[in-house]
Amino acid sequence: MAKDLNVSRLCDIYGMLLTEHRREIVREFYDYDLSLAEIAENFGITRQAVLCNIKQAESKLAEYESTLGIARKTDKLTAELRSVLDGLPVDAADARSRLQRIIDGLQR
Repeated sequence: MAKDLNVSRLCDIYGMLLTEHRREIVREFYDYDLSLAEIAENFGITRQAVLCNIKQAESKLAEYESTLGIARKTDKLTAELRSVLDGLPVDAADARSRLQRIIDGLQR
């Protein structure tokens, strides 16, 4: 099963909207790179149940992003800030530093 690493990012943003059980399964699969079999053993369920939970979580996370657009808005804001940062003169070190900290914070 190919992993869409954007799911991990969406889980960071919207994970609290998932059930704890489903969120933990997604985290083990995407963040800890465990196999379906390892996750199934950890939760005492079948590999098929793990896969179903992952697919349902992916669908929900995509739905949340489609509705709320937090990741998309963050990406747009980050790009705009980078553009401002790139346009600042080299001697504006304090402003450059502050903008870079904001960008770094958005990307976390």
